[in-house]
Amino acid sequence: MNRNGFRIGLMSAGVLGLSAGVALGDPILPDWTGATFDGMSSVSDNMYFPLQEWSFSAYEGIEDGADYRGETLVTDQVKNILGVDTRVVRDVAYEDGLLVEVAFDWYAQDTDGNVWYFGEHVNNFNYDDDDNFIGVDHEGSWIADGVDFLPGIIMYANPMVGAEYYQEYAPGVAFDFAHVNSVTDSVDIDFGSFADVLNTGEGNFIDGPEIAENKLYGPGTGLVLIEVLDDAGEVDSEVELIAQRTVPAPGPAAALLLAATGALGRRRR
Repeated sequence: MNRNGFRIGLMSAGVLGLSAGVALGDPILPDWTGATFDGMSSVSDNMYFPLQEWSFSAYEGIEDGADYRGETLVTDQVKNILGVDTRVVRDVAYEDGLLVEVAFDWYAQDTDGNVWYFGEHVNNFNYDDDDNFIGVDHEGSWIADGVDFLPGIIMYANPMVGAEYYQEYAPGVAFDFAHVNSVTDSVDIDFGSFADVLNTGEGNFIDGPEIAENKLYGPGTGLVLIEVLDDAGEVDSEVELIAQRTVPAPGPAAALLLAATGALGRRRR
């Protein structure tokens, strides 16, 4: 499940009658074959989901009762999937100081400005009860093949309130969906204040049809806030944007990788 593409005075899903205890309708599966991708497909200028090379974003908060930190890096790497050049985005997640996930997501923008999700390679880092590292699995990994696993929409160019759609369509692996709650919210966090914010309620049909979290996107910035919902559809905890900058290449990218790898040896404090 995609965390970021991660991770206050808002209109919540509960206000719209879409609490975590209420199932969605039938999300549409966008037809990727009807989209046009050109030589610029790996670069996104979508105002809610910009993908500029070496853009780095960091998020912190509480998720599932743990201190959470997420880091997203838009790399200069391009992966061709189904004849489409996709941008490789690296997501790193920590819980209580332990590295728990390193994922590589593949996104492409069509000529209408919609951003498509073509899959991800996930590395899940597992620990025993004493926080000793015991191994890696790749649960949640998938790549669009055009037959069974199909690209979904991660962000429309012009999201419409009430729209329901699949972000990931990989039977048995990931059925992430989104519902557009609002496009006029406001967010005020330590990092900054945002107006005309897109608010989407999201979940994974493999876990059930309920909304699990709200994600809020600031125009020109991207994801700024995640509201994690409880079983009643109320906000249980939040993860917010704390830093965003463009990093030089390639040194800092290598340094980030080394730092993430080194976290394997860290213990919870």
